[in-house]
Amino acid sequence: MEQKFTKRIAVRLAAFAALAAVLLIGAGVATYNLISRYKNNLESKYQMSLNNLADYTTNIKTTLEKSIYANTAAARQPAFAKLMSMSEGAKAALSQLPMSSGQANDIQKYFAQVGDYSYYILSKLAKNQELNDSERQTIKTLYSYACDLNLAVGDMAAAYADGSVDLGRPITLRGNIDHLSDSSELTLDGGFREMNEGFTDYPTMIYDGPFSDHIANRKPAFLQGKPSLSEEQARSIAANFLRTERGRLTYEGETKGNLPTYNYSVGSEYITVTKYGGYIDIYKNDEMATQRKFTAEDAIRKAKRLLLDMYREDFTESYYSINENICTINLAYTKNDIVYYSDLIKVSVSLHTGEIVGLCTTGYLMSHTEREMQPETISQAQAQQSLNSDLKVKSCKRAVIPTGGLNEVDTYEFTCEADNEQLLVYVNTETGLEEQIYVVMTSDNGVLVM
Repeated sequence: MEQKFTKRIAVRLAAFAALAAVLLIGAGVATYNLISRYKNNLESKYQMSLNNLADYTTNIKTTLEKSIYANTAAARQPAFAKLMSMSEGAKAALSQLPMSSGQANDIQKYFAQVGDYSYYILSKLAKNQELNDSERQTIKTLYSYACDLNLAVGDMAAAYADGSVDLGRPITLRGNIDHLSDSSELTLDGGFREMNEGFTDYPTMIYDGPFSDHIANRKPAFLQGKPSLSEEQARSIAANFLRTERGRLTYEGETKGNLPTYNYSVGSEYITVTKYGGYIDIYKNDEMATQRKFTAEDAIRKAKRLLLDMYREDFTESYYSINENICTINLAYTKNDIVYYSDLIKVSVSLHTGEIVGLCTTGYLMSHTEREMQPETISQAQAQQSLNSDLKVKSCKRAVIPTGGLNEVDTYEFTCEADNEQLLVYVNTETGLEEQIYVVMTSDNGVLVM
């Protein structure tokens, strides 16, 4: 009886094992089919991105060529507007291709500069300014590189057009996906590395835009000529700001670059001190603000007192936001009733404790210097004539605002109302032209400009 019982168990176990094997095989096949579908979908997206990139480079080349020979603002404006749009499309298509890090950095920078320089040219044309010889030569240089890039990308798209070669990392079923050695190279790496190297001799572009080459090389204006500090001296400054003992600070190393700092932490607090001059650059306290006992007005007063103590200068709040009971205020350096928006400092205040929990002075350290303001060429009344007739002016003051390329423009800042909206309009004090227009958004969580 016992032998029959044992044999019955063995038969059942064998049946269960066979069923489990079938289920495992079925699961494996289903997983393989799922991965295959995923792989095919991904490859289709990669192929589409490569084809789109080829189309964008062709259009950029053609439009740059047209802009070279265009001789009027009416002909140039549509071309450069189109270049702005196409450069964004090219950047997006390039970013979606599977490549190892850094293989196409200079190509991405090229597309960014095409769009950025186009915006710069459009700004000049809008002011009825003619292009000078240097600017026309820059357009020709952009076109020259577009020709080479268009040829290379077009050849690559044609080479992989039939889909016989995987553009992405090969997918294997060996426990999971992407079991490849670190030395494995993605399919497109070699081609884009070669294209990227073609930009080795790409000339420096200096113009008034955020991707101008001079921006990466700029140094903090406020710290020029300031003495160098040792780590121990910086530690004392950090401890004094945090109102703690020097020995309690943990040294977190240095930050190098154009704004070198010594970095420290203690508990939930983190602070950086500039190597030159010994100024606080970043301060952050990660303690939570669980409730709201103070108002935004209290926070603004606290922030202004802090900056007055630190710099013995006046600052004007421009806008603020409240998030998780933390009020972050943007304040700009002010002198002789002129607001310098380039010299911006951000201060965060806990609405629970009323204490400073965040500080970022980078904008001020990079931009602040003594300016020699020139008398305005046009009066406030003349500048106001540039405004739309639907705007009702509530107030006006002088303001220096940054341009895209980190230059500055002296303006009249008009605070206006229209259709229950508040707007800020900046009019150039020299030309009488509108430089910027912002819509002021007010809510329970702050005052922002867009």
